[in-house]
Amino acid sequence: MGGSGMKRYFLIAIALTIVVCATAEKKDGVVEDYNRSSLYTFSIYNPGTAMASNIFSTLLKVQHPDRFNDHNLSLRVLRTRGNPKPEELIDQIAAFLDRNKVAQRLVSKWFNRDRSDGSFDMELIKERGNYNATIEDLNMAMKTVRGKAMLEDAGEQLIGNTFVIVNEVSYVDKHARADGVGAVFETLSIIGGAVAKAKGDKNNTIQSIGNTGETISKLVAGFTVHIKSHLFRLVWNDSIASTFYSQCYYDKDHIDAAKRRAYALKSKLFRLEYVGDYEATSGKTVLRGLHNNDEVFLKVLTRALDKNIVELRKKFEIFKITAPVFEITSDGMLHIHIGMKEGVEPTSKYEVLERSVDEEGHIIYHRKGTIRPVKDMIWDNRFMATEEQAEGADFGFTTFEKVSGGDFYQGMLIRELK
Repeated sequence: MGGSGMKRYFLIAIALTIVVCATAEKKDGVVEDYNRSSLYTFSIYNPGTAMASNIFSTLLKVQHPDRFNDHNLSLRVLRTRGNPKPEELIDQIAAFLDRNKVAQRLVSKWFNRDRSDGSFDMELIKERGNYNATIEDLNMAMKTVRGKAMLEDAGEQLIGNTFVIVNEVSYVDKHARADGVGAVFETLSIIGGAVAKAKGDKNNTIQSIGNTGETISKLVAGFTVHIKSHLFRLVWNDSIASTFYSQCYYDKDHIDAAKRRAYALKSKLFRLEYVGDYEATSGKTVLRGLHNNDEVFLKVLTRALDKNIVELRKKFEIFKITAPVFEITSDGMLHIHIGMKEGVEPTSKYEVLERSVDEEGHIIYHRKGTIRPVKDMIWDNRFMATEEQAEGADFGFTTFEKVSGGDFYQGMLIRELK
């Protein structure tokens, strides 16, 4: 097999790693970052709307969701004008994605394309697949039908699970009300802070003026955002993969001008499909631990965006995440590194999955049972929960109990049920 042909099949590394990890995790611990989807986010910016500049500058500071690989591109904003209707806005988003060749750029990022010579490599794929086997190991694996089936699964699980979220953020104007009750609110905040202290209420939404300042107090009454998140998925199938590897892919050791031209002309080969959307308005904000307006903006926007991602996962099966079982206690309780940020609630229910490989080499999942979070033992890992001294912020994990099934072990995956 030639160098370029061998590169074509390098993705088998990830599938092999998944199998190796599934075995190793049972014995030696847990790998927390495998099987993640990759995510690119950007926002719609309408400079003519209220507080647009504040919102946009804050959005650039929001941390990438930690349950997804960071696949962001340099494009982070779509500027719009006027007040387009929902269907018109979708058309604008689609045109923006097409005009900027976003789907092709996402593929380029997967393969670390060098803009100077157009070459690709597999380093990012190897990194996200935790693969360190040799080319010889790969070559041997690809001589079997089983190995090729594993390759197909690897491409689907990694590149095929690349998503784009476009956030449409608008300010809910409550300034009139905030200004009208400003003086009253300042008085209430002092009284409320004293009452909260006496009751030991760490999550009271009204804070002392001495701790937060007059400006922040007014923002509590006035700063709310409405966010509509649009979800897209990168289309990656056998046909696209075959064309890419055979007609476009080359590495630095095999520079190919013809393939470089072919890749430049094949931007239409790659595309994004629209999955759906979710929209919601942010809730009340706890001021404890905040010191200025910028921190209020950041907390409100981060939590609202995290909430929308949770709801998109619940709404669309293909966007659901899995998380590994980190630890099992002597009394059978399961510790898992997810919490309120991922939407864990007392009524949540999860299936426990064991991963294996069938006779043809395809990766399959078997449900081994179901679990639910233990009341009052749910980790509050929302943004700035520690600063606001929220209950459960110091847990470090959520404790789950068995509902059905058994024989659970470290490294098994859990997935939320509807």
